[in-house]
Amino acid sequence: MKHVLLLAGLCGLPTLLMARPATGLASHRPGKQALAPPADEERRPVLFGVKAGANLMNMNFNRGYPRPAAPVAASYRVGAVAGLTMRVPLGRKWALEQDYLLAQIRGANKNTDSQYNFAYLSLPLTVRYQVLSRLWVLAGPQFDLLIRAEQTAAGTTTNTTHDTEERSILSTAGVAVQFTDHLSLTARYLRGFNHIGLGQRSSVEEFKYEGVQLTAGFEF
Repeated sequence: MKHVLLLAGLCGLPTLLMARPATGLASHRPGKQALAPPADEERRPVLFGVKAGANLMNMNFNRGYPRPAAPVAASYRVGAVAGLTMRVPLGRKWALEQDYLLAQIRGANKNTDSQYNFAYLSLPLTVRYQVLSRLWVLAGPQFDLLIRAEQTAAGTTTNTTHDTEERSILSTAGVAVQFTDHLSLTARYLRGFNHIGLGQRSSVEEFKYEGVQLTAGFEF
């Protein structure tokens, strides 16, 4: 009888050795745990927001063609600007920003004592690069479409929308400060590329825009 029990125990030994450990006694294997991706590698969302501020612009007639007989003194005037913005991340430090703004541009020709008031749909498209955690630099083109134009001379205001070049192309560059995740401040310099013509074909004055713009933004 003892020999039978001993033989049975020896036969069951291999099965005991090959049995898996209990779930609660699972051995710990270092280096096998999945690591969470770094926060910097997480995909950033597309941001939408609103902007409002002011521009300080000059109609530079001295850069027009033909040049005026006498140089025209610079006359910087303040105008309002407001609209929507969209920012698309392009990586950890890069982003593409498209603005849709209604911009008022005011100016004057001191040689003729004329005042001008323009309304534009302004479409700046800028590439942004993050220099510091809260500081960005930006640059790109800006395309403006004329909505309305008025000229005031000798106390009379005239609608000159159909006598004014309707397209304006500018270059822009500046900086943006991100105070919080939602609040930002952007300062941009603008310089016109194309000549803006005023008047009929027989009597046309030309100028190019130049100036600065300051806007506060709220992104969500």
